[in-house]
Amino acid sequence: MVRLDAIFAALAGEIAQENVTLREEGLTPLAHTEIRVMGQMSLLSNTEVQAQIRLIATVDVDATVRGEFWVQKKFEELLLKDGLELDPVASEIWLPAEATFTEMFSSNLLTCLRLDALYALVSKAIKAKEKNRILIRQALPIFGRELEDLIKKYGGDLVYFEEQD
Repeated sequence: MVRLDAIFAALAGEIAQENVTLREEGLTPLAHTEIRVMGQMSLLSNTEVQAQIRLIATVDVDATVRGEFWVQKKFEELLLKDGLELDPVASEIWLPAEATFTEMFSSNLLTCLRLDALYALVSKAIKAKEKNRILIRQALPIFGRELEDLIKKYGGDLVYFEEQD
């Protein structure tokens, strides 16, 4: 199981420690950072989804870091220690206009959000349907009409996911 919460806690600690050093040197401390986790990792880090859908593990972490470069580099280092890798093109992931995020971790220096499963699934159904056919097929009975409606809204083909191989 992916333990992003431990990585986020460690990152918050690293930021706090760096801010102490920066203040001692008379420099401006690092500003608050927001990390948004998307893609497969948003599903893998969601225990409710894990309990209902068989998920394929990945080492790629699709996440955007809204903060200073130092924080992004430290986040990448902490991910690597856990055998994970920050995807450099995560900011290019397509999301439905109504996509929402849920807080995973929060401190005075760092807020980490996870893309809600429904919208991660819609994104996968629209932009990578071949790769995610089995996943979407499993998700349709669980997320029901709401997932179906969003897939249709964004031009997806429900029949593709319902057909048996």
